[in-house]
Amino acid sequence: MARAAVQAYLLLALAGCSPVVDAKFSDVVVTRPDISIPAAPTAGLTSVTFSFSMDSSKLGASSNPAAQNQIASAKLHEISLTAKGGITDLSFIKTLHTIAYVPLRGSGATSENQVEIADYERSGTQPVGAVLTVPPPEPVDLLPLLRPTSTEQTKIVVVVNLGGELPMSAWKADVSMSLSIELHQ
Repeated sequence: MARAAVQAYLLLALAGCSPVVDAKFSDVVVTRPDISIPAAPTAGLTSVTFSFSMDSSKLGASSNPAAQNQIASAKLHEISLTAKGGITDLSFIKTLHTIAYVPLRGSGATSENQVEIADYERSGTQPVGAVLTVPPPEPVDLLPLLRPTSTEQTKIVVVVNLGGELPMSAWKADVSMSLSIELHQ
């Protein structure tokens, strides 16, 4: 059966036709391990900001318009922090605000391609544990981040601001993002 499919594909290719390919990936998890998070500047309620970057070309980003059109959809369904290095419980986090942007080539300045990923405020006093998972109210469209212009990098910078009674010493966490991606060719 596989041989017949290959033969059919070759006949289409020889005839000048290309097959239509649609692919849906509903459970893509991108993880940045061991992100360093700075110590709280003071005791009590405070906030810290940290950032990390990722190569968006691994998710299909390209400055080539023809390649950009092959990505039909890219949605973020949740972002998670997993406690590592120095802490075991994330119950101290009361707020988490996250944005992502594409930096401009050469300067590293922020382009207009900026997306809010999460604006979370924890209610209640139940312990969180080692993993804090934040689902947005609805899936976040990441497509603008995967379609850089010729003046933008194929890189995504994620900026996270945490608020609460944060640790007075630096610590580490894994940051994971759950995505769905649809390709069309």
